[in-house]
Amino acid sequence: MVGIDLDAARERRLAAAAEKARAAKAEYTVGEEPLIFGGAAVAMLPAELPLAVWEPLVGIPYLPLLLRSLVEAAQAQGDQQTEAASLIVDVLGSEPSLPSDLLAAAAEMGRRLLGEDGFARLMEQRPSHPDIFELVRAVWAKYFPGGAGLGELMGPSESLSSAGTTSKPTSSGTTGSTPAVSGDGPVTLDSSALDAS
Repeated sequence: MVGIDLDAARERRLAAAAEKARAAKAEYTVGEEPLIFGGAAVAMLPAELPLAVWEPLVGIPYLPLLLRSLVEAAQAQGDQQTEAASLIVDVLGSEPSLPSDLLAAAAEMGRRLLGEDGFARLMEQRPSHPDIFELVRAVWAKYFPGGAGLGELMGPSESLSSAGTTSKPTSSGTTGSTPAVSGDGPVTLDSSALDAS
């Protein structure tokens, strides 16, 4: 049947991205990738960001203004930074439900990305504010490899920049469930499956 083959387009896209990541020895590769926390794979990140992840943000009042203010505050210096920070406070103050709406939306986005079980396992580890920033930074780098803007917005990452090592590529094949990996030692990933494809 002649038509628009999204499956074939996705396969080409993933293969090209994996090859580009291999050639560049990139820290993040396109393909399913485990999220390691507390010495275990708590969830499996999908190869591509599902569109449904963005849906919880739809309809949150003042969100575009808040995001713009955050970007301006991050990029500003001196008095301009103070003005941008003041605008953020004004936006949050004018819409009392905005902070709780944002937290609820972020949690739902996490569930949609990691799956209900994966999100629950992540929360069981009681992640800190820096843990979540690292997760957001890694997810952004995985799904938007050309988008350096978020890293600049969130500041430098000590764990990613000072570690001096890179993650090994993971297989781009699909699995039906999130692996339940546990143990005392660190989890290591085998890159042979990706190299063989």
